Amino acid sequence: MQDDRSRQLIRMLVERILERIFPDETGAARLQQVGLFTLVYMLQGDKEPITATRLVRMTGQTEGQVGKQLRKLVDVDLVERAKILNKQGRGYAFQLSIKHNAKTKRLAAAIAKGGAGKR
Repeated sequence: MQDDRSRQLIRMLVERILERIFPDETGAARLQQVGLFTLVYMLQGDKEPITATRLVRMTGQTEGQVGKQLRKLVDVDLVERAKILNKQGRGYAFQLSIKHNAKTKRLAAAIAKGGAGKR
């Protein structure tokens, strides 16, 4: 049952990307958005913060490519950015996280209550 809930949560979140059409959007761009979203979702809870720089290192994409797709994820209210002190001493960076709506928060809570860690 947990797997079904987890899959349902991922689907609800990814559907925001697939349902929102930006002008001149390509299928490849939407797949990049789904891929970046998936990375952010997967990396939440790591000790190292999720930043655009970290995603650039992981994906081999340019800063511009990652930044463009992240802005779209922020625009569809799927990812949120919080300012953090840049450990490299150059001002601030933005930590990324998944932004839930009321419906996805309830489902995430049900998944956690239903046995987080069980497989």
